[in-house]
Amino acid sequence: MAGARSTLEDVVLALEAWRLKLADQFDELLCLARLKDVKRLDYQVETVQRVLRTFCGRALLADEVGLGKTVEGGMLISEYLLRGMARSVLVICPAALVGQWRAELASKFAIEAESTDEPRFRSNPEAAWASGREPRVLVASLQMARSSRHAELVRARRWDLVVVDEAHHLKNRSTVGYKLLDSLRSRFLLLLTATPVENDLEELYNLVTLLKPGQLATPAAFKSRFVEKGNPFSPRNRERLRELLGEVMVRNTRALAGRGIELPPRFAQTVVVEPSPEETALYEAVLGLVRSAGDSGGTPRLSLRTLLEEAGSSAEAVLDTARVLGREKRLAPTAIAPVLEAARAATQVRARKLGKLLELVKALDSFSPGSKAVVFTRFRATLQALSTALDAEGIPHASFHGGMSGPEKDEEVERLRTDVPVMLATDVGGEGRNLQFANVLVNYDLPWNPMKIEQRIGRLHRIGQTREVQVFSLCARGSAEERILDVLDRRIHLFELVIGEVDLILGRALEEKEFDARVFEIYERARTEAEIAAHFDGLADELSTARGHYEKVKSFDEALFRRDFEA
Repeated sequence: MAGARSTLEDVVLALEAWRLKLADQFDELLCLARLKDVKRLDYQVETVQRVLRTFCGRALLADEVGLGKTVEGGMLISEYLLRGMARSVLVICPAALVGQWRAELASKFAIEAESTDEPRFRSNPEAAWASGREPRVLVASLQMARSSRHAELVRARRWDLVVVDEAHHLKNRSTVGYKLLDSLRSRFLLLLTATPVENDLEELYNLVTLLKPGQLATPAAFKSRFVEKGNPFSPRNRERLRELLGEVMVRNTRALAGRGIELPPRFAQTVVVEPSPEETALYEAVLGLVRSAGDSGGTPRLSLRTLLEEAGSSAEAVLDTARVLGREKRLAPTAIAPVLEAARAATQVRARKLGKLLELVKALDSFSPGSKAVVFTRFRATLQALSTALDAEGIPHASFHGGMSGPEKDEEVERLRTDVPVMLATDVGGEGRNLQFANVLVNYDLPWNPMKIEQRIGRLHRIGQTREVQVFSLCARGSAEERILDVLDRRIHLFELVIGEVDLILGRALEEKEFDARVFEIYERARTEAEIAAHFDGLADELSTARGHYEKVKSFDEALFRRDFEA
C-alpha cells in the first residue's frame, strides 16, 4: 500500500510539475511581437496571461467600456494560433461589428479572417461553413449563426476557440443563441461584455455556466445562496461569490488602467448649411422616388436607401448610382429621369457643404499649429469630387479608399503623417487604421449607423492621441443627416460617450432592428415633414429611455464588481 501511495503521489507531483511548466511558458507571450499599431498596456498583458495560465482559456472578460476587451480577445486568438493550440477559431458578434472585427484582426494582429458578410454564406452556406483554410478564423454575426438555416452548420464544425463579443446578448439561457453556444463544446471560450448583469444576477449565472458548468451550482441553488429574496439585483454572501467569480472573470477598471489610457478632450460641433436651390431640388427628387417606388414595391429597397444616403453626401454620388440604376433597368426610365436631371444640375454648382469644408481646412492651424485633418465620406464619388475641389484650391492632400492596395494605403497614411495637412478617406478604406496623429475630424457626410460614426471618431480619439480632437459634422438643413445628428446628440449625447457605449445603448433600444433601417423606414412611410418629425421624436424617446437604462446598469455593475476582479 505504501508503494501504491508513493506511486500516486509521484503522479500527482508530476502532473503539478507539468501544469507549472505550462504556466511558465505563458510568461512570454508570442503575440506581442506580432502586434501592430497597438499600445502595449500592462493590464491587458496581465489579463491575457491570467486567462492562459489560470483560467485555461475559458473566461469572462468584463472590462469597463473603452478599455480594450477586443484587443485582449485578439491577443488571445493570436497566442493560441501561434502556439498551435487552436486551428479553428469562431468569433461571434453583432452583425454591425463583423466588419470591424475582421479589419482589426488583420491590421492589429496580422490575422486574415473570413466573415459571414461574404456572399457565399448566403448563396451556399453548407459549403461556406464546411470549407476554409487552416488554421481558420471566421467572424460570424450572431444573427446569422443562430438562424435556422445556419445553426446546425455551425454545430457541425469543431471549433477550438470561440470568442463572443457583446456576450450580454446571450444572457438568457432560454434563447436560441444561448443554446447554440452551449452546444458548441469548444475547448476554449471567451465571453466579452462590459455589462455582464443588466436585469438580474441570474444573467451572470448563465454566462458563468457557459464557461464552467457547475461553478455556481444549479439555478435554484445559486438563487438561494447568492440572491437576496425580493431583490434580484442584490447579492448575498458577496465574499464567497467573489471567490467563485474570480476563477472565471476579469474586469479591469479605469482606476486600474490609470494614466495609460487617459485621453485629451474632444469637442464636437454640428455645422448645418443651407442647401442651394439645386441641392434642395435633388433631395426632393430622391425623396419623391423613395416614396413612390416604396408604394409600388417594385424597386430594391437597398438601391433606394443608397440614393437617399447619397443625397446627403453629394450630387456626384447620386448621379453615379442613378446612372447605374437606369442603365441596368432596375428603375423605369420615367422614374429615374427626375433624379438624373436634378443631379446633373446640382453638380454644376458648388455644394454648400464643400464651401464650409474649405473654410475648415484653410483654418486648420487655428486649432493648433501643425493640425492634421481627416475628412470622412462614405462614397468614392464624393471623395473624388472633394479631391478635385482641393486640387483647384491648391490644397495638398492624401486620399484613402477601399480600392487601394495595402501598400498604397500605407503610403497615403504616411503622407498625412509627414507631408500634407489633409486626408480624404472612405469608411471602408479607413477600417482598422488608427490615425491618432491627426486631430481634426470632418464628417463630410454621415453614416446612418451611429456605431460607424463612433468608429470614425475612434480612429483619431484613441490611446496615443496627444492633442484635443475637434469633430465637425456637416449636414444640409432639412436632411436625414440633420435629424439623425439631432437625435443622437440631443438625446444620448453621442459625442460625449466613451467609445463602445453606443452599441450598448442602441442594442437596448432597438434590439434586432438596426438604427439605419429604422431611419429609412421613416422616410418610406412618412408623407409629410410633420410625420417625419413625429417619427424621429419617437425614435429619440426610445434612445433616451435606453440611455437612462444603460446608466443604471453601468452604475449597478460598477457597484457589484467594484475593483475585485482586476488582472
